[in-house]
Amino acid sequence: WLCEDALVMSWLLNSIKPTLSPPYMMLDSAKDVRDAIAEQFSQGNNYARAYELSKLAWELKEGELPLATYYSTLTHLWQQFDSYRTYKPSIVAKLLTYQKDIEKESVNAFLGGLNPEYDPIRVQVLGKELFPTLREAYNLVQHEETCRNAMLHSVPPDRSALATLTKPPPPVPRGSVGNHVDKPVRHYDYCDKDCCRYYLRTSWV
Repeated sequence: WLCEDALVMSWLLNSIKPTLSPPYMMLDSAKDVRDAIAEQFSQGNNYARAYELSKLAWELKEGELPLATYYSTLTHLWQQFDSYRTYKPSIVAKLLTYQKDIEKESVNAFLGGLNPEYDPIRVQVLGKELFPTLREAYNLVQHEETCRNAMLHSVPPDRSALATLTKPPPPVPRGSVGNHVDKPVRHYDYCDKDCCRYYLRTSWV
C-alpha cells in the first residue's frame, strides 16, 4: 500500500508546476496532497485570483509586444478567468447567449489593448453586423498588419538610375557642330562685310 500511495503522490506532484510543488512535498500521503491542493485551488478560495486574472486581461496592452504574442497572452488569461465563472446556464439557448456575451468581452479587451495605429481596423471590427469571435478579430488585425508591413518593406525605385536616365546630354562645345569648326570673323573686300561662316576642317582659301 505504501508503494502505491507513494506512486500516486509522485503523479500529483508531477502534475503541479515545479514552483508550486514544494509546500506539498513534505505531506504524508497522497490524500493529504490531494486535499491540500483542493483546498488551496478551490473556487471558494480563489476570488482574489479571479479578480487578478480579470484585471490582467483588461489591462494588458500590445505595446512593444508582437501582435501574435499579445493575442496568445490575452487568450491564455481569458481562458483562465473563464474557469472561475460559476454561472453555467442549463438551457441551450441561454448557454449560447451566455457564451456569445463572454466572447464579446474578450474581443473588446483585445481591441482595447491594441496600439493606436490599429484604430481604423478597430472601427471596422466594431462596425460589423455580425460581431466576430476573438479569433476572427485577431485574423482581421493580423491581415491589416501584414498589408502594412508589405507596403513598408516594398523597394522604392532607384533614384540614381532614374536620374541617369533623365539626365540631359552634355552641351555641345561652342563653336563645333559635327565635323565643322567655327572659323574666326574675316572681312571680305568685295562685299565690304565681316563674315563668320562654318567650313569643313580646311584652311581659308
